[in-house]
Amino acid sequence: MGTFRFLIVLIAFQSLVPALVRAAGVEALSPITEYPLPESLSSPYAIELDASSRVWFTEKVGQHLAMFDPKDEQFRVHKLPESWGKVGPAQLAITDAGEIWFTIHRWAEDAAQTNVLGKFSPSTNSFTRYEISLDASPQEIVIGEQGMLWLVAADRNQLLKVDAGTGKVVSYQIPTPDSNPQGLTIDHKGDVWFSEPNVNKIGRFSPNDGYFKEFDIPTAFANPGSMAVDVEGKVWFVERSSNRLGVLYPDLNRFDEALIPTLNALPHAIDADGQGRLWFLEYRGNKVGVFDPQSATFNEFDIPRYNSFPGEMVIDHEQNLIWFTESNAESSQLGVLSIGLAGLPSKSGQMDDIAEATKTVSNGVANDYLVPVVGLVLLTILLGTGVWATTRSGEVG
Repeated sequence: MGTFRFLIVLIAFQSLVPALVRAAGVEALSPITEYPLPESLSSPYAIELDASSRVWFTEKVGQHLAMFDPKDEQFRVHKLPESWGKVGPAQLAITDAGEIWFTIHRWAEDAAQTNVLGKFSPSTNSFTRYEISLDASPQEIVIGEQGMLWLVAADRNQLLKVDAGTGKVVSYQIPTPDSNPQGLTIDHKGDVWFSEPNVNKIGRFSPNDGYFKEFDIPTAFANPGSMAVDVEGKVWFVERSSNRLGVLYPDLNRFDEALIPTLNALPHAIDADGQGRLWFLEYRGNKVGVFDPQSATFNEFDIPRYNSFPGEMVIDHEQNLIWFTESNAESSQLGVLSIGLAGLPSKSGQMDDIAEATKTVSNGVANDYLVPVVGLVLLTILLGTGVWATTRSGEVG
């Protein structure tokens, strides 16, 4: 019973502290920290992590690839060679060896060629340019098994596979025309997943047999975007128009959905953490959200910078951090949320049962009245039990 009472004290204390802080007129600390970018950079665009937990990102308008090292809180900025013309890095992916591959986008009207991939080698601080042999303009990029690069080319409705070693390119035509493929991700079996917002479908390509399969989303005009696959193989995705998170059970050919609490949040990115929770960004809601499928509850955290337009995110599983870009041209900041400071319930032991009493169901921000009351009730029960136990002990003695 001693351990159990200790856990009750811990939960009660956690629930009372925010109320006491507010009563003292002190604003509770946010789990989100923001880092202003150097003046040489525009607002950030795509984002990834390397093996050393360094944050690599591209800029929305410009010719720079940048890195932020959380250890010394310093930025390093690398500009594309002038010979590349007026283009800039777009989406990026990082190999196990630490090389950064990226697609390119125009940032000036006089740039015509976009069938190009770039690579940056941090060990030599050098860029390498590769021209794709196909007439296609790849947008998103991920790294699959055996170091293969996978890309989507919406202008050709194609999925592309590039051998980073030989430069060989193979294209695969997506069955449904004009699907506008995006949200590229790879599952634990090596299958390639993508969303098809123009036709309201989720697509899968199996490299082993060269076979496509498409799944019709039940909600009309859901406008699917970014995707993530959890440890159980479920495929999660954002529904931008219907303000939901969607999930596909591939083996059952079944969909489920969860309605995001904030109206018109415009979910824009999604990823799964090590405990099976789904983290996502709210582009219009200006929040970082998390959904727990086990309890079917949402939590949402306001981004300190107003109207930051959070765009893309990546999870540092070792450090328990959510890194995200703020794409507002006037913001020019990187954001990071500490999962440890977010106050989410634990997933182990008795703590889960007790945490259910104080779990937030609505907007993810602790209720100003319910949570302190629950804390007081728990403390009263604990103190009452302790006094009763002491009295009984005295009587027996």
